[in-house]
Parts: sequence; structure tokens; C-alpha cells
Amino acid sequence: MLIFISCLLLFISALALIVLRVTQQNIRYSWLAAVGGAALATVSVFVWQTQMPFDFVLPSWKPDTLFLNPPLFRADGVSWPLALSIVVLTLSIMLTSVARPSIANSLNWAGGLALGGIGIMAVTADNPLTLLLVWAALDMTELITQLIFADNSTNNEKVVTSFFTRALGIGLLLWANIVSIAQGSSFDFQTIAPGSGLYLVIAAGLRLGVLPLHLPYSSESTLRRGFGTLLRLISAASSIVLLTHIPASSLNSGLTPYLLGFSIMAALYGGWMWLRAPDELTGRPYWVIGLAALSVTAALSGNPLGAVAWGCALVLVGGALFLASVQQVWLNRALLIGAWSLSSLPFSLTASAWLGNLGFFIPFVIAAQSLIIAGFIRHALRPSGRDTLDSQPRWALAAYPTGIILLLVIQLVLGFIGWDGALQIGAWVQAIIVSLLTFGLVWATPRFRILNPIRAHWVNTTASRTDSIYSGVWTLYRVFGRISKTINITLEGEGGIMWTLLFLVIFVSLLTQGLP
Repeated sequence: MLIFISCLLLFISALALIVLRVTQQNIRYSWLAAVGGAALATVSVFVWQTQMPFDFVLPSWKPDTLFLNPPLFRADGVSWPLALSIVVLTLSIMLTSVARPSIANSLNWAGGLALGGIGIMAVTADNPLTLLLVWAALDMTELITQLIFADNSTNNEKVVTSFFTRALGIGLLLWANIVSIAQGSSFDFQTIAPGSGLYLVIAAGLRLGVLPLHLPYSSESTLRRGFGTLLRLISAASSIVLLTHIPASSLNSGLTPYLLGFSIMAALYGGWMWLRAPDELTGRPYWVIGLAALSVTAALSGNPLGAVAWGCALVLVGGALFLASVQQVWLNRALLIGAWSLSSLPFSLTASAWLGNLGFFIPFVIAAQSLIIAGFIRHALRPSGRDTLDSQPRWALAAYPTGIILLLVIQLVLGFIGWDGALQIGAWVQAIIVSLLTFGLVWATPRFRILNPIRAHWVNTTASRTDSIYSGVWTLYRVFGRISKTINITLEGEGGIMWTLLFLVIFVSLLTQGLP
């Protein structure tokens, strides 16, 4: 019931903002309602700790032969940190919105609150039916949002391609369900059939842009820091949660090493592009790919807790960086707490990240993790290019840093309490090597041209190369569209009846040839 209360608080707050939009024109009341609703939801998620683990089951669907399991949500030591990360990110976006007056729109805040509620439902989903429904809601939200703000046909094609790849992920999850039922077991996350594990990994990797490597969305967006950040990170977290339910026993296949190699290649690519991105928002797609690839790597190595750790780091560490739009030296330095969270050092947020068996892939994982941390440090300490709060009222001067600090505090808290991966020593030797290599990259970045930031338009060109397969699929789709249009024009013209009669005669003749 507590899961329902947390989501309901966010949904009711979103509805209240819409009502205030119609009845009140004072934006301050709307902002207070948004912050109040998100704060209450955050407190309610902390209250989960008093009853975990617990389930929230919706009424069964009919017919029972088709829907074997009802929609089910579960709060435990794995779903709780992801749910907390999402609700805290939602609250931080409401608090830091005072630094973005140009998009201080109550409808944006209402959409963010509703999206936060859907995100909590996604990470607590405890069977494939529930997760499929939430994935579909998130995908439709992203599709509509991107189509609204897409400014040309090229971006429209990217949006549709992104939606297509996510739909393929849903299809693979459905296929895993079919495989499980064919083997005589009902498909839920507690009794996954041995042959279904790889399908689930590929489904999550496809939605995350890791398997195969591609950018699952365009980096261009009008709502870049607020709603855009929330949409990107929640969408990634909703896919990573699937990795946390895959037992190591279901990954015993000859394909596992190959998938592990592909995910590490994606992590290296994402880390390299993230390090060389001109700014954090341009590099955000590579941040998502890099951290998502590390999550897939952890799951394939038999460590689902590692996938949870990287998922929380993606939301909390990335959220703090992407929301930091104001130039404040002390706050920029405080962002370096994120480097500690990413380091996998003992008792850090990602201390449990590498408890699995990586074998000879360890050097490559170390390199990918170091690239991501070094890129994070460079973006966090960027000296210029941010706004100021000089013209804002005093309450705004307090609200903005509170939103950023809240994300930093939760990073530290999750390293010690609250979930199954807390208070871990982890692979401390590997973590020390990562830290030393990171320091070397930070020192070398301003001294070697190859490590310097690249131009923004070059980033977009590289992204299009990785999406060449999907561009080819889109081209094939357009070819079939032209053929279909030609057939329609032919059949709908003056000779349409004659063509129909001709096809009917040919069809009848083919049938009669098979008769004795």
C-alpha cells in the first residue's frame, strides 16, 4: 500500500498543478505545490523501510488463461534504492527550477511529477506484465514529448527510430515470456526459465542503447535540464531494473562472453565520448550509454546488485551534474562527491558493482570506469558557461543549492544504509587502480590534444555512424512505404476494378490447379 501512496502523492500533486494553472496565475503557488508533493513522496519512500519487503497487488485480469499473474509491485532491498533515487531526483528538479525561469511552467512541473510516479512504478514492478505496461507508458510519453519539440523531419525520424528500438525491447520481453511458458513455468521474476535470461539482457540492452551500440534518442531537446533530464534518467532506470531480476543461473550460455564483450565495448565508447564532450548536456547520451553498459556488464558477470548500484549512480550522480546550471564554486566542488560514488571504493554507492566474475575483461572495465569518472570531474569543474542567481529572490538562493545537495547526500547515505548493496567492501584493489588511472586522465586531459573536448557537431556526426543500422532500417521502411503508396494509387485509379478482377482470376486459377 505504501507504493500506491508514494505514487498517488505525485499524481495528485500533478493534478493540483493543472487545477492551479486554470484557477491561479501566481507561479509561486504552483511551485510550492510541486515542491510539497515531491517532498511528501520522498518522505513516504523512506517510510518503506519500516515494512520492507512488501507487495502491492492489483486485481487479477481476465481471462486467467492469458494473464497468469496480476500486476504486482514489490518494495525490497533492490527496488528501494532505485525508487528513492527517482523520487529524490524529482524533488531536486522542482527545487532547482528556480534557476531556470525561462521554463518555469507549471505544466512542465506537473509532467515531471507524473513521470516520477511512473518511474517508481517501473522500478518496483515485480513481473513482466507490470513492467511491460509501465514501459509502454514511458515510451508513449517520450514519443509524444519528442514529436512536440522536434523541429524538422530528420529529428522526427530519430524519434520514431528510438520508439522502434524500445518497442523491440518490449517484444523481446514478450518472447522471453513465451519461452518460459513453453517450458512449463509461469513467467515471473522469481521463477525465470533457464533459457530466458539472455532474452531479458538483450531486451534491456536494446532499450538502453548498449546491445547493439546506438544512441536511443537525439541529444537535441528544448527541455534539456529539467523535464528532459528526468525523462532520460527515469527511462534508463526503468530498463536497468530488469537486469536486477536476472539470476546468474539463467546466463549459462556460450553467448554470454560475447554479450559481455559487446557491453564493455559500449562502456569504453560511452566513456571516451563522455570525456571528450564539449559540455555535460551534449555528452548526456554518452553518460547514459556508459553507465548503462556497466550495468549490463555487472548483470552478465552474475552480479545483479552491481546493476542496481550503477543504476542509482546514473540517476543521482548524473542528475546532480545535469541540474547544476548555476556557477557557484563551492557547489561545483561539492559535485565531486559524485566521483567518490562512481569509484567503487569501500562503502561508496558503487562498492558492490564488481562482485561478479569478470575474468580477463577486468582491464577493459577498469579503463571504461576511469574514462567515465574523469569525464565527470572535468564537467563538474567546468569554470564558465553557467548562469547566475544574482537577480533571484532570497528564497530562490536557498532552494537551488538545496536541490543539488539533496542528491549528493543521498549518494552518501545509500553507501551505508537502506539496501542490499550497502556497507560493502567490494573489489577494493580494482577500485584503487581505477582511482589512480582517473587521476592520470584528469592530469593529462588539458595537456594532450586527443583528450581535449571535441566540437559539438562532430559529436552528432559520430552518433549518426553508430546508428547506421537503424538508418538503414528507416530507409527500407520508406522504400516499402513508396511501394505501398504506388499500389494504392494504382488500385484506387480508374483501372482499379480491372486490376482487382485480374488478381481475382489469377488467385482462382492457382487454387483450381491444385484440385484433382
